[in-house]
Amino acid sequence: MDATDRLQSTLHAVNAVALARLRTGDPMGMQGELERTRAWMGAFSMPEKFPALTIERAVEIFRKQGHVAGTRGLLLVCHGMAQGDDALIESRDALEKLLPLVERYRKRKRTFRKLYRALLDCSFSLDPKTPGSTRLRAFLSGLLESFVITEFSPDWLVTLKKHPELLGDDPADVLSNTDWASCRDAMEKLGLGGDTWLVRELVMARIHAATGMDDAAFRDQLPILLLMLDAYPVHASEGLKIILDRHGQKGDPDDALGEFAVGLWGNPWLAPHQWPCSEPAREMMTRWLRQLLLEEFFGILSDDDRTLQRRLNFWALYGDDMKGMYFVLGQDAYASEDMGLYRFRRHAKGLIARFPEERRGMHACIMQFEHHHVVEFNSEDSAAYFYDASQGTPSFYFGRGWVDIGAIGAQQIMQGASSLSKPMRHLDGLRLSWEGKFAAELRETESARVAFCLKYQCMYDGARIVPESREKYGHEVWSVLLGWGYAYSEKERAYVKQS
Repeated sequence: MDATDRLQSTLHAVNAVALARLRTGDPMGMQGELERTRAWMGAFSMPEKFPALTIERAVEIFRKQGHVAGTRGLLLVCHGMAQGDDALIESRDALEKLLPLVERYRKRKRTFRKLYRALLDCSFSLDPKTPGSTRLRAFLSGLLESFVITEFSPDWLVTLKKHPELLGDDPADVLSNTDWASCRDAMEKLGLGGDTWLVRELVMARIHAATGMDDAAFRDQLPILLLMLDAYPVHASEGLKIILDRHGQKGDPDDALGEFAVGLWGNPWLAPHQWPCSEPAREMMTRWLRQLLLEEFFGILSDDDRTLQRRLNFWALYGDDMKGMYFVLGQDAYASEDMGLYRFRRHAKGLIARFPEERRGMHACIMQFEHHHVVEFNSEDSAAYFYDASQGTPSFYFGRGWVDIGAIGAQQIMQGASSLSKPMRHLDGLRLSWEGKFAAELRETESARVAFCLKYQCMYDGARIVPESREKYGHEVWSVLLGWGYAYSEKERAYVKQS
């Protein structure tokens, strides 16, 4: 028995064993084997990867000598014809020499498919206005019919046969009107990376189309747009800028948009240089993040009544007046198993200091306003400390390492209760609730008044605040207006500013 006979015998034995393992009466087993075979076949349809230097050398040889060194050399040139500042495809003479060399391999199907795929990738990476790209697409389009689709044909070829218009004058238009799931599936099967011209055009076309819609339709498109930018992060900054500039014209962002933007560009007031969007859009995100941080501090770390949320409701009124905010956290704020705390720390990145004492259950929120620095602790029984900004910077800011993560002592904050700070407790009086007392200390601001009227359904006419219904909210709400110097008039059924 010679070597050929032994090989034939071995292959027969292997096939017999493989077939014996299959349960021919089990359709699920047969289907699984078919899928594995298809995956195995598909692995050989993936484009080969070559070192960039090897491709550059092959292109340079072709550029100088006008010929290639065998099939591998031709494949290298096909892969590299769009690379470099002086791309080979932009040379008409070089292109007309190369394409006939590729066409000679039409009868060698596997080799021809590799060459075709390399040219196809080149075509999708190019702006259609690039010299030579029209000629290349026409060449590829003319040869597409030579491929016969079978059940083992690679996904990229099946997709291209399904969408031959991708080789037309406006390939981006072919997929831009399909739903995002189908579009993404097609791009993945074609093997298109985020850095290709076609993907960029598809992403930007969908974003521009969404920004041209009315507000409701635009908001409906946001989840898809964010999924798209997450899938192709190379275009995330460019696309997000367009989305935020459009969104900044109306309303506040939803949480998904806010999370994506802060995750990509960081804190909007700590690092404004990293936010290339318009100023109104950045201010919108600043408001959103400050409100979120207040909600998380008073909702997760504090012992406040979750139903009433009095402290959160009050400080949210002054959200637009804040110049900055910081958090000082105790040891238990770093519990690894608590996802709520993890998200809070991520949102507050760059704003967190730590108590150096081995304190558990003590945390502080520091809010900076034009005339005050206010420190609220997580316990509602603790006083809030109002520091007069005109008396200088509170001493606790000079604690060791404060500028970065830092450490600051709880006593450093509370010791300022003498000349520089005014401790105020969350205790209601006969005339004013604690909210009214705090409001009197902070005074009325235009943004706080606007926030109050929006939150509690009131109308402001320049001198009066007219509530839609006083019975809808409790004394702690209307006490804010009393603290601002308004008095209720039964005759006018409104709160009137007192002179």
